[in-house]
Amino acid sequence: MTAIGIAMIVAAYLVGGIPVGLMVGQAHGVDIRAYGSGNIGASNVLRTLGAKAGAAVWVADILKGFAPVTVAKYTPFSSEPWLASVALAAILGHCFSPYLKLSGGRGVSTTLGALLALDWVVGLSALGVWVIVVAIIRYISLGSMMAAFSAPVFFAFYDRPVAYFVFALIIWLLIWFRHIPNIRRLLAGTEIKIGQRGKERSEGTGDG
Repeated sequence: MTAIGIAMIVAAYLVGGIPVGLMVGQAHGVDIRAYGSGNIGASNVLRTLGAKAGAAVWVADILKGFAPVTVAKYTPFSSEPWLASVALAAILGHCFSPYLKLSGGRGVSTTLGALLALDWVVGLSALGVWVIVVAIIRYISLGSMMAAFSAPVFFAFYDRPVAYFVFALIIWLLIWFRHIPNIRRLLAGTEIKIGQRGKERSEGTGDG
């Protein structure tokens, strides 16, 4: 791998690490980490600040995964393993942001952006799973975990490159690991459903 290739992976990590949710919260005079789940992702912004702020963060977080991979596709040394590495770097940046002492979000929206850039058919298929689960169960976290689980299944079903399948397996495990607090709340019956507003974590909502 060339120095330029390595630099693009590092750049993807730095772009993925931009804490958009935190920045949007600060623009509203709120530290989003003090509300709801304490997460900086779009779902917690949606619950805390409303639909417009949540949508803005969702789109921006998708672009953090989509843009680096799309740019990487148009380089002369593009290859499937390298594109998967760029995608993984962007998602790791979101989950372990260098700007937040390696804390961050769950990585779901950035993963969607990366999937759409790698293979839009798989990306839309995984998004469809998310929509169906959330529409029926009304838990964004559960929809996100099921969509992450579906990604490697779809890569295999559509007979896509092995590098993309391995990437999807890693991301599935990462996203489920990042959702351990949500899994605990789901089991305890305290997870917030879509449409419910986030409360300050100090109020003991069970969402801390």
